[in-house]
Amino acid sequence: MEPLDTPNPPVWDCRWPDPVALKVSATRILRDLPEESPQLNRKLAITVEMELNDDYSGEIRALLVTPWAVERIHWHSPHQGSEPPIRHAMGLDTDATTGRVASGQGVLLELEGGQLVPVVIAWEPETGHYFVETLMHHTQGYDTARSALDAALGKAPDPSAPQSITSTMNRSVSRRGLLKFWRS
Repeated sequence: MEPLDTPNPPVWDCRWPDPVALKVSATRILRDLPEESPQLNRKLAITVEMELNDDYSGEIRALLVTPWAVERIHWHSPHQGSEPPIRHAMGLDTDATTGRVASGQGVLLELEGGQLVPVVIAWEPETGHYFVETLMHHTQGYDTARSALDAALGKAPDPSAPQSITSTMNRSVSRRGLLKFWRS
């Protein structure tokens, strides 16, 4: 562990935000996870959706749905300075061979309006450094990436969207409604 005020500060590998590279890295991570893991919802496709900022603050974010979680990804553009706007209580850990800031460390990311968001530092070969804000830890109860994303963002589910069997079975239904369910 090396404090930031030393002559050799940790190296940040911040690249231009790339949603395709993020999807490629998430697909690689999924491929390396055990097939039979009960924490994974293999029905969900890995989905990356860029989040638009109405205030033109310069923050670049994406929403990532995976079989293991729903996350908001924050990027630090290399054009915004060499170090991302983070706050941390201890010095940042670095990789011994490259000097690069190690992933898996929790920090507070300071957004444009001064808001502090708890994030985890991530690094993947395809993406470089980015910051992960977990919106939903488990996605087992969802059949589509859209339904998982809407639930993570607190949006009401679309009544015409397909729902999981468990959410359908936990409500009362008439015989006619039951027959309609099994035909669809």
